[in-house]
Amino acid sequence: MKVPDLFVGKRFFLGLGKPELLGRGPLEVRGSGYVEGPLIVGDPNGQFDIKTAAKDGVPAGPQNGIANVMIGQNENSEMKPKPFYALFVKTYARIKDFLKVDKLLTVELIKSKIIYAEVIMAKTKNFVIPHPDKNGKKLVYACLEGPENSVYVRGRLLNKNTIDLPDVWRNLVDESSITVSLTPIGSHQDLMVRRVQDNQVVIQAKPGLPINCYYHIFAERKDVPKLVTEIDG
Repeated sequence: MKVPDLFVGKRFFLGLGKPELLGRGPLEVRGSGYVEGPLIVGDPNGQFDIKTAAKDGVPAGPQNGIANVMIGQNENSEMKPKPFYALFVKTYARIKDFLKVDKLLTVELIKSKIIYAEVIMAKTKNFVIPHPDKNGKKLVYACLEGPENSVYVRGRLLNKNTIDLPDVWRNLVDESSITVSLTPIGSHQDLMVRRVQDNQVVIQAKPGLPINCYYHIFAERKDVPKLVTEIDG
């Protein structure tokens, strides 16, 4: 059925709900609208992976891919240019609980307290913190980069010959990838790595000299696949 243009001068309600946020009586919000949903805007078919099935006497109905509001790309010959955005928000949009992007999220700036991700790929990886000495300034540092997924531990070894590696390294790193750098303190001690075994690094020095050194130890993680350093553009 075709109807002429529909003009609603006050409010538009579709469904049985009572949206109290839109006010009542003298407090009602002019130009507001309520749709009980589900609501589809744009092309109604083929974009939302809505499947139906009848099982155990339950009538067929939406099983997945359905949302209270679904906004899809639409081919409208009267709109130019084409294709146009399915959704455009110029100023502020808020997702209170959860945002899922299936393919690509492109933004100029993301502000977040915590970001969880399996892989983050970026031209540079920097962090910004308040400057510890200059009010009104920020301190920008870049993260160390290399051709592997590695972890490290560093410290000082004094009057003993064994460095105990973090216990978590037993199942986190490939023991054969461990490398050790030693810097003697005070005097040359002919330091060397005697062995790496049982999550420990055993150091040997010149007989009669107490060991006093800094150490820096790297290892490659084995809980993730090896880093692929060359990929297609």
